[in-house]
Amino acid sequence: MGGLRRYMPWTFALMTIATLAIAGIPPLSGFFSKDEILAFAWGRGEHEPWWKVFWAMGALGALLTAFYMARLVAMTFLGENRTGAKEREHLHEAPWIMTGPLLVLGVLAAVGGALNFPAFWPTGPHHRLDQWLEPVVAPAAAFLKLELPHGSTEMALIGLAVAIGVVGLVWGIRATLRRPIATAHDAPAESGFWKVLNRKWYVDELYDEFVVEPIVRLSRTILWKAVDEKVIDGAGVNGSAWLSRALGRLGSRLQTGEVGIYIVLFLIGAAWVIHAVAR
Repeated sequence: MGGLRRYMPWTFALMTIATLAIAGIPPLSGFFSKDEILAFAWGRGEHEPWWKVFWAMGALGALLTAFYMARLVAMTFLGENRTGAKEREHLHEAPWIMTGPLLVLGVLAAVGGALNFPAFWPTGPHHRLDQWLEPVVAPAAAFLKLELPHGSTEMALIGLAVAIGVVGLVWGIRATLRRPIATAHDAPAESGFWKVLNRKWYVDELYDEFVVEPIVRLSRTILWKAVDEKVIDGAGVNGSAWLSRALGRLGSRLQTGEVGIYIVLFLIGAAWVIHAVAR
């Protein structure tokens, strides 16, 4: 779409807050959560060095998160509008049934970090969310003790985490807006490794081929054609109906309504009983 900022200002503002939060920009909520995760990995790394590999992986993930979120906002709300003139007449802010929940999430993203101010924060109370959840996470905390760095190391890690978020945001916006973005109709066909990325690593295709299609074939061939049609409908429903009809035909032969036949059958039965008793 592109260029939706003037048509959807509320959504643009809320998405911007969410993007800054998830990128870890202070004092938004995402800053506190991301910083504590990275600080925990680094703190554990002081005793178990391989945890610093986790810290590096988390820092790289934070950089790419900031990059792609900035790219999402830039492609959707910034730059030139890429809709047609006819479609542009229908662009407007989302109704409040949709914007309202976004507003709630935006406010929480902006001030939610106050629930868990870290110890270095000048105002308290500190770690309120940790204290509230302590009864729930106590077994996990006992299994893996939370170790956070302090002093200059903590400040350096915070500065580095914020720098990573800022670099990712600037990188994403500049990489997106440095050249016009072609519409899907005008964009050249993806090729090479870009095609793999465009198809999302072919995860959907692999899932469809090896999970969905086998289940569909199993359902169609065995569960439907064999079990449902032949066993349940054939042997169960139709078989019981055939048995009922057969018993009915047999009963109709025995119940002729002629008294003479009943007397003959009665005499045969009585003679058989007397014979059995006499033996």
